[in-house]
Amino acid sequence: MPDTKQKQNVGRPEPKFKFGIGTIIWIIIGFIVSWINMIFIKGSMEIWSYLTVIFTTIIPGVIIGLKDRYWGYGYMIGFAFAGIPFLIVVDLFVGGYVFATAIFIFVIVMLIFWTGWRSISAIRRVEEEND
Repeated sequence: MPDTKQKQNVGRPEPKFKFGIGTIIWIIIGFIVSWINMIFIKGSMEIWSYLTVIFTTIIPGVIIGLKDRYWGYGYMIGFAFAGIPFLIVVDLFVGGYVFATAIFIFVIVMLIFWTGWRSISAIRRVEEEND
């Protein structure tokens, strides 16, 4: 029997960028959740309430991103962009804080997962049959 090599991709190949209705829905959901979170922060004005931005951005964003990565990105972008009208209309500090923090978290998460997914999809495993 001749030696045969089988190549197998580990992980899924990188999908094309798609901005569909699901992403738009998650942008809207992120916007609403962010607005509720900012009202909560403004009402309590305690230090621990500012940490809710981190938890309500990263945890749902990663969980949603497990189903579809662009939905997770949409949620985080919607969360961040809700800070702009809140910044203008309600409170400069809370809106600016939420916008800056959510954008920072979005960039960090995107770089980690985008780089990770690209690396995983680039790995090739070669299996050789032993004689």
